Amino acid sequence: MLYDFLFNLAGNADFMANNIQPIFESIDQGPISGAVKKAWYFTPMAGCIHLVALAILGGAVIISDLRIIGPGISAQSPQTLNEKMRPFLIWAAVGLIFSGVLLALGQVMRVYNSPPFWLKMASLFAAIVFTFTTRDAVIRNEGKLTITAWIGLAVSMVVFWLSWINLTDWFFGARQAYLIFVFILAGLVFAPSLLPASVTAPVRRLPQLVSLPVVFAVVVGLITVAFLLSGIDYMTEKDMNGMGIGAFFQPQILGMMLVAFVTGLVAWAGMGMDKQPLAMRIVAAISIFLWASTAISGRWIAFW
Repeated sequence: MLYDFLFNLAGNADFMANNIQPIFESIDQGPISGAVKKAWYFTPMAGCIHLVALAILGGAVIISDLRIIGPGISAQSPQTLNEKMRPFLIWAAVGLIFSGVLLALGQVMRVYNSPPFWLKMASLFAAIVFTFTTRDAVIRNEGKLTITAWIGLAVSMVVFWLSWINLTDWFFGARQAYLIFVFILAGLVFAPSLLPASVTAPVRRLPQLVSLPVVFAVVVGLITVAFLLSGIDYMTEKDMNGMGIGAFFQPQILGMMLVAFVTGLVAWAGMGMDKQPLAMRIVAAISIFLWASTAISGRWIAFW
């Protein structure tokens, strides 16, 4: 668990209990948290702001990043589109954090004891650091990795993946869903390098009223196959949880990842546009993944 990592890092096995938990308890018993709990309108109001901010943020990220990966708006350059979406991204992130704090004040100890909450915090931190350092720097410099980009990449990836490894397991398809998403994005990123024009040209010559529904149906079908291959079953997942890193190399998981990668290739073949530098495509895919992880883990909190 992430808790183990944190108190090993601190050199004290009681780090969370002695240092972090008292802070949450004092907030939970404080006047602000009490006011939020008593006022019935705070939670629905904060929930509405949270969802609207998430929708705006998701739109800004998707419009900007899909333009780079391929299937997106092509009328403007990635740099211009990124600059136009930046204010929406910033204010949506502010609204997301503000409303999230209000929501958490109503159930402080519940979120403290919730692994999805900590995963969301790690995802949010990683997404903000990555977006405003690595992603912006790489897009602005047309695919060149600067020192700022490397630092942002290192910090965000270490925070996210250490949290993901410690806070998720194979139960209920938690890791399977993330891996499918990762490999679909990987397929989208590497499709321009792997698919020759002789494969994509015939598809793109078809009328969009024909090609888009067909590609969409094939993509949905492949995602379904990937989930079926993952073997989401309580006993199977229980065994996989005891395998450590070996679980990632089980035949059904390898097959799931392969099908997800092919799904990304198919999606790009049917909808991809121009070919941007590989570094730009990679950072765009990582950006989509981190912000989507923030949203997914946020929904997961509600069911924990």
